[in-house]
Amino acid sequence: MKRGYLKKIVHNAILLGLFIIPLSAAAQEMTREERIKALEKLKMEEEKMEMNTMELASQNYSIEVEKLQLPPLSVFLDAVTENATVKRAQSQVEQVKNQYRLEKRNWWNYFRLNGNYGYGRYNVISNASDTFTQVYQTTTSNAQHNFNVGASVGVSVGDLINRPIKLKDYRYQIEQLKYVQEEVMEERRLKVLEAYNAVTEQLATIKAKAETAALYNAQMKISENNFIQGSIDIISLSLERARRTGAVTSYEQSRVQLHNSIVLLEMLTNIKVINNK
Repeated sequence: MKRGYLKKIVHNAILLGLFIIPLSAAAQEMTREERIKALEKLKMEEEKMEMNTMELASQNYSIEVEKLQLPPLSVFLDAVTENATVKRAQSQVEQVKNQYRLEKRNWWNYFRLNGNYGYGRYNVISNASDTFTQVYQTTTSNAQHNFNVGASVGVSVGDLINRPIKLKDYRYQIEQLKYVQEEVMEERRLKVLEAYNAVTEQLATIKAKAETAALYNAQMKISENNFIQGSIDIISLSLERARRTGAVTSYEQSRVQLHNSIVLLEMLTNIKVINNK
């Protein structure tokens, strides 16, 4: 984008130079009408060059610098926590914390509760006899409820000995992941700070360049009038126009750089700075 942009400017400048050289040879012999015609031709060439420059520099970069208000730095730094990379680090910390809680509750596995319940009709057959009676069988039948409840404790010696080490290992993992989270947030804050400083610096620069371009525009009108009156030659006029074109081009390039820096800041923080209406 920038390389093609510069090539276009150089090409237009060469065309303007080729047009100026023949005119400068006969500058001293020009009449007022000839000066006006030469000025009109210069303006036409310059308008074509500026139109191409504006199209290249201003396409998709419409920023109203005067109305642009940048929120405080703290707003962008606070928004770092909403970044996906930071959220992932936070999620990893919470995941290990949950595993640590489960490990602390594993001692409940040492206890066992058991119980059973049964209901049914039971038949009991028995043999009986006495001195005067032969052996005979008797049957009794009734419905019964049977249940039992119990508890037991089973402790693995290895688990009991290694339990403090396992808990300490989880605490170390949580601590390390917190450090990783802080590193991610710090790195993100540094990127946001660099982007914010770049936007702030470019805002100050572009306002100065806008004032410079405005001054050259005013000076250009004076120089054009002096050229028509014959006070200056076409070479001096061309130099003034070249300075003005350089100032305008520099201003447009600064607008492009400012737009790119603002977009980067928005991507890092998800905070809109440019309101596209």
